[in-house]
Amino acid sequence: MSSLSRRNFVAALGSGAAAVWLTAEAHDLLAAGARAAEAARTNSPFKVLTADQAAELDAATSRIVPSDGTPGAREANVVRYIDESLAGWAKTERDDVNKTVAELTRLAIQQRKGAKSFAALTPADQDAVIATMEKTKGSRFGYLREMTMGGMFANQQYGGNANKSGWKMIGFDDQFSWAAPFGWYDRNV
Repeated sequence: MSSLSRRNFVAALGSGAAAVWLTAEAHDLLAAGARAAEAARTNSPFKVLTADQAAELDAATSRIVPSDGTPGAREANVVRYIDESLAGWAKTERDDVNKTVAELTRLAIQQRKGAKSFAALTPADQDAVIATMEKTKGSRFGYLREMTMGGMFANQQYGGNANKSGWKMIGFDDQFSWAAPFGWYDRNV
């Protein structure tokens, strides 16, 4: 991984081929979000992802947005967001997610002989695998990054960004709506 700070990394993100994760229909995202929040709260099994896939994605997304004194991807429930999205509005993306997880595992085994999975590697080795993926399989890395950013920064009602952790990280004030009275002119006289 480069020496970019988390904030600069997020700011440097471009629109990727996986922008679908950031532009889904609101009603689909709301439904997935409600299910993801409930699944995280009750520690329910994943709907689409296997336990191994969830572990691989959790490890990878946690290296993209680590918990370095502030909540990261794990605390934001990014993997739950991905799973619930795959169960609903993003069901056509399942094959891409499967390929991305398989590539992470393949690179982990290739880079560290004897490794059984990406999640089993040390954080330094995970960073090396992600850097290799970014250089050799840029579209797969871009897809992984876009899923992570979707779960990290989407409105928390969509299932990720638990406790508004992504928004807090970038200093976003989520005052979406305002209610009267706004000032002296709205007072009942």
